[in-house]
Amino acid sequence: MFDPELLQKRADLLARGVDPYPYSFDRTHRLCEVREKQAELMGRELRVAGRLVAYRGKGKMIFADLGDFDGRLQVMFRKDFFDDAAWDVIRRGLDLGDWVGVEGPLFVTKLGELTVEAKRFQLLAKTTVRVPIPKAKDEKTWFQLADPETQYRERYLHWITDPAARQVVVTRARVIAAIRRFLEARGFLEVTTPTIELVYGGAEARPFTTSIHALSGQQAYLRISPELPLKRFIVGGFEKVFTICQNFRNEGIDRSHNPEFTMLEWYEAYTDYRVQMELFEALVSSVALEVTGGCRVTYQGSTIDFTPPWRRVTVLEALREAGIDAGSMGEAQLREELRRRGIEPPKPFTWGHAVAALFAEVVERTVQQPTFVCDHPLEVSPLTKKKRGDDRLVERFEPMAAGMEIGNAYSELTDPVEQRERFERQRLLGADREGVVHHPVDEDFLKAVGCGMPPTGGVGLGIDRLAMLLTDSHSIRDVIAFPMMKPR
Repeated sequence: MFDPELLQKRADLLARGVDPYPYSFDRTHRLCEVREKQAELMGRELRVAGRLVAYRGKGKMIFADLGDFDGRLQVMFRKDFFDDAAWDVIRRGLDLGDWVGVEGPLFVTKLGELTVEAKRFQLLAKTTVRVPIPKAKDEKTWFQLADPETQYRERYLHWITDPAARQVVVTRARVIAAIRRFLEARGFLEVTTPTIELVYGGAEARPFTTSIHALSGQQAYLRISPELPLKRFIVGGFEKVFTICQNFRNEGIDRSHNPEFTMLEWYEAYTDYRVQMELFEALVSSVALEVTGGCRVTYQGSTIDFTPPWRRVTVLEALREAGIDAGSMGEAQLREELRRRGIEPPKPFTWGHAVAALFAEVVERTVQQPTFVCDHPLEVSPLTKKKRGDDRLVERFEPMAAGMEIGNAYSELTDPVEQRERFERQRLLGADREGVVHHPVDEDFLKAVGCGMPPTGGVGLGIDRLAMLLTDSHSIRDVIAFPMMKPR
């Protein structure tokens, strides 16, 4: 882990009485500020700091480049300003990756390079690990850290060596901040929900299990969804609530799934899913405009246009467009259609599960432009009101873009008796894959709804997937700071 040569340099510095890890440094300007205000700062004494990202020269004049979060600046060291001990540290004790602070006047070299002439310097952090600093010149970069495995496992190295990777983190933070402003401006209240629950629910997913020592080892679960607690807020009289939280699902890992992910959910009393479609497209287009400067973004070589209104299409209409008239098929015909297309029949097998499986395998990846896919089968949507005019379906929409789902929304089921019947029916159907139980019956949630829940529209939006689209990131791992990885 630690480099023997760098450890020896650290030991030598300590032996000389040099502290390689001081408590603070009184910086006057960030490096990008120096470039932005160079006209007014020219000739003034500055105190700047950054990581050593380039080092060149020998003899009595040495040039180095410092880099901080969003800037880079040249520093000139001349022997005239330093005694022999300090000069030896500059000449022999520094390595790429070290953090350095310097003080001196700003000037421009004969070659036109903005530079701080260091008259005093302080080592701020001596590296003990070789940092793979890339070489850069004229907007070209060489020896960039390119191994995705290292980028994901040792994210700090990715951020050190690639400013674009740091910018993804900034953009993601701006997305979340823009979402908060949008919802709060419309009267929504941000609330929190439990991360550890004694009864999990709100989604079909395998939970992470734990136990609570203070409750005699009571089994508990990490949240798979904040839905049921948020509905309790609506019952309690809060008309507009939202939360941005981590969810945990003990399932697959691929380019659009991570066991820990970030979700936005909001609920609004007196509305249905049609109202929420308009709010959803307004929110996403507003965030895209604020974060990227426009509603049209480039994602993996294609243009995605978030400008409202988005297309609305039902599940059955989308399947008909793909040549499958699922609405007129019975279970036997659907099973044959799945077999003909080489699709594994879902478990449990019902009309609704078969329709959902066909849509997922045949249609989903083809939906490129932002689209609301509406009116899903009842069997796969136990928390949703039935579709007005067709009891086989429910009033649910999934917003989709670039071939993936980016959210989920319902006209919420508010009849407590029907909700209990739905939960029980799901349990009788069994799991659709090993270890996944459909909605364990949360008796307290049913009691809450029994106290009276007004008509409500509820929406979930995947923060990570939206960030993927707005940063042109191929994988969810690119937008999650510390994605789940298999141990080495």
